[in-house]
Parts: sequence; structure tokens; C-alpha cells
Amino acid sequence: MIVPLVVFGLYLAAIAVIAYVGARRTKTLADFIAASGQLGFWTYCLLMIGSVFSGMTLIGVAGLAFTTGWANVWERIIGPPFAIAFGTIIIGKKLFNLKSENGILTIQDYLAHRYDDPRVMRMLAGIISAITCFVYLIGQYTAIGVVSQIVLGIPYWAGAAIAAIIVVVYVMSGGMFSTAWTTFLQSLLMLLGIYLTVPIIISWVGGFEAMNQALVAMPEIQNATRGVAKDFLFAQYLSKPFAPANVPLAGWFYNLTLFGLTVPLGLMVAPHIVNNMLTFRKLSYTRWSPLVMYVVGFSAIMLTALAGMAARVAWARGMIEIPSLTLGAITVKWSDMAYPTIASKALPYWLFVLLLPTILAGVMSTTDRLILTAANNISYDVLRNAIGKKISDRTVKRVNMLIIPLIGFGSLVVALYPQQLLAWFVWAALSLMLNCFFFPIVLGLYWKKMSRNAARWSMVVGFVITITTFAVFGKTVFVAGIPSYSVLPGFIAALLTSLTISIIDGRS
Repeated sequence: MIVPLVVFGLYLAAIAVIAYVGARRTKTLADFIAASGQLGFWTYCLLMIGSVFSGMTLIGVAGLAFTTGWANVWERIIGPPFAIAFGTIIIGKKLFNLKSENGILTIQDYLAHRYDDPRVMRMLAGIISAITCFVYLIGQYTAIGVVSQIVLGIPYWAGAAIAAIIVVVYVMSGGMFSTAWTTFLQSLLMLLGIYLTVPIIISWVGGFEAMNQALVAMPEIQNATRGVAKDFLFAQYLSKPFAPANVPLAGWFYNLTLFGLTVPLGLMVAPHIVNNMLTFRKLSYTRWSPLVMYVVGFSAIMLTALAGMAARVAWARGMIEIPSLTLGAITVKWSDMAYPTIASKALPYWLFVLLLPTILAGVMSTTDRLILTAANNISYDVLRNAIGKKISDRTVKRVNMLIIPLIGFGSLVVALYPQQLLAWFVWAALSLMLNCFFFPIVLGLYWKKMSRNAARWSMVVGFVITITTFAVFGKTVFVAGIPSYSVLPGFIAALLTSLTISIIDGRS
């Protein structure tokens, strides 16, 4: 136990030093919010990777792959890597000149400028952004709590609390510079951990070919060894690219609505991701950074998924036992334990102890960005610019010193009562981001007829319909008897609202 704690301590010390340097670099409000648009090529690339490859990637993706195998491979192909690569091309490139000419620091600045709506649009977008970031944060704390208990034996609540304290402190101290520079280190640690550990894990179950053969034979293996039904946890679809349309989660239509719409497009317009696109120094970065981000991102998320598949094979053969984590009346679904559990058996001890900072890095590199975005939504976008209070840059920073811990620790409290599968919480947050922001941002950039009223109502309708759908139907709605992810009604409603009102406004 001493060695993991020492590694943990060294990781925290390195983060503290980098955060301190970032804090000293932060002089102005523009520095705090967007690093004054001065991030270099590699800092920007790793900031984007770190902002989307989080606890969801290292815990949720492995858990999903444990559950559905290759049937959800589309999440790896057109998921987070697609979002940051094509988002930079489609959105970041368009925003570059606008940010310089108009002093744009946040996506709310852009929306207020594009729709000539400095109050209502800014307030609406700022409040919705803060809510969605808050929901997204809950999933990050869940991931670190799970890993802390498995790797260090630290209680779930303590691990999550430690991560919250660390992130809140350095975000308060240095804003975007501290966030970007610590994320640079954390992304490197996360990628190194994935690249080192997953090949060893796959080798431990017999290699890539043997693993895939076991996935094909999974119904018989798990029935003979574990005594569970042959169709338990999608066993008959683990070796296929998708299941029939009538199968939830693994079916092709569910794949389309979840991994064709929610994940790539939701991440692409997520406020913390779009705000990242306002931080890089040169327009030329948009030429090669998308390719770098996609290749690195795809390799990392695919390897993580392979670790989850290897864990499914190892579990079916009786090589590992994946525990559940009970928190009061809630039990965290054990598939989320897949990666750390198989790592504890397959890896040499010295490498296994590096798994904690690897996952910590993945979680915190997203958590810090979410907290900073949500805090700036309230202090900069709403209080200063939307309400119209003439408060100074110094006062905005002081307000952030109050808001950052409220958001960071408030979401921690909710995370103490987690979803049974981490991925579902993150996907719900992305559903809100997609249905509230996609059309006001993307149509605003590429369609001159997109009107102010259309943008306003698209956000409101998208938010209300999405929340209502999840509240009434849960995560699955049926279209002509075929299950689909619950993002679909809100997406259609937001699209129709954008088009209808824009056309009506254009005729008046």
C-alpha cells in the first residue's frame, strides 16, 4: 500500500508545481478564461484530448466494451476522436478570426455577437452550459471514486473528495493556464498508461486472436464456466459490429442515435470543448491538429475498449472476479470495474500502481475544464455581461473564487449517489449539450438565415424536451417498436424549431 500512496503523492506534487506556474502566468481576465488565445500546438492538442478522454474513457468505455464487445465499436470510431478533430475544423477554424476581431473568450460571447443578443442569449446559454457541465462532472467523480477503492483501498467517497479538492484548488489559482498546462501533463500520463498496460492485458488472456475467438464462443464459455444464460450481457453479439435493431444499446439503430448523434455531436458543441477552440494561437494549427487528435484519440479509446473485452474473456474463464461497489442503497454496476480489476491481475505490480495516476489524470483533465467553464458561465457570462452589472475584472475573479468550490463540491455531493453505469450519466449530459447548442452554434456559423428567435427557442425546446424525455421514458424511447436512445425527440424538436422559426422570421 505504501508504494501506490507514494506514486499518488508524487503525481499530486507534479500537478501542484505546474498549477503554480500557470497561476503566475495568469495576469488578466482573458488569461484566466481562455489563456488569451495563446496556447501552442501540442498544448492545444493535449488539452482537447484530455478534455474528452476522461473517467468515461478509462472506466466507462472499458465497462461498455465488457458489456457489448465489438457491437458498440462505432463509439470508438466516431465518438470523442471525431468530436475534437472535426470540431476544430468545423467550429474552431470559423471562430478564429471572430475571436480576434470581437474579443470573444467564451461560446456565449460568440452567440451574443452572432445573434446580436448580449443579454437573453448570453444568459440562456450560460445557465444551460453551467447545468450541463455540472451533470457531466458527476460522472468524473464517480470514476475516480471507483478506481481509488479498487487500486488504493481508499473508500469511494474519500477518493472522490480528494480529487475534488485538488482540482478546485488549482482551477481557482490559475484558471485556463493552470488547467491547460496541468492537462498537458495529465494527458501524457493517461496516454502512456493506456499504451503500456493494454497490450500486456491482452497478452495475459492469450493475445488478440485468442481474445476474439473467445468473444465468438462467449455464450458457451460463460454458460459452462459461470453458469449464466448464453445470452447474458449481449454474449451473442460481442463479436459483431452491431446487434439487430430491436436490441437496446447494442442494436444498429441505438448505435446510430447514441454514437452517431449524442457522443460525437454532443461533445463537438459541449461548452467546455468549444471554449477550448478559442485558446489556440495560430490558425495554421487547424491544418494538422485534427489529424493528430484523431489518431492519438482513436488509438487510446480503442485500446481502452480492448481492455474491457479482455476483462470479459477473463471473467468468463474464471480468471478474475469483478466486484460490485455498494454505496448505501445503490450498487455501482460491476462492468465499470473491468479495467482496474483485470489490470490488478495481469500487470506487474510496479505497472499496476501507475494505473491510479493514469486514471486520475484522465478524470482530472476533464474535471478541471468543466469546473472552469461552469464558473465562467456564471461570473463572466451571466453576472458581468448578461445582467449588465459593471463589475471589474478583479471582481469577476473574486466571484469565481466562490463559484468554483460551489460547483466542484456541489457536484461531488451528487456523485456520492452514482448511476449504476457511469456511461449513462455522461451520455445524458451530452444529450443536453447536443440538443441545446448544436443548432445555434453550427447553423449560426454556416446558415445566414438562422435567426435570434430560432436560436433562443431551439435551446429552450431542446432543453425541455430532452429533460422531459429522460424523466418520462428513461434512457430508451421506441420508434415504431425499435429502441433508440432518448436524445432523439429533443434533437428532432430542436432542429424543427430552428428551421421553422428562422423561415418565419425571414419572411417577416
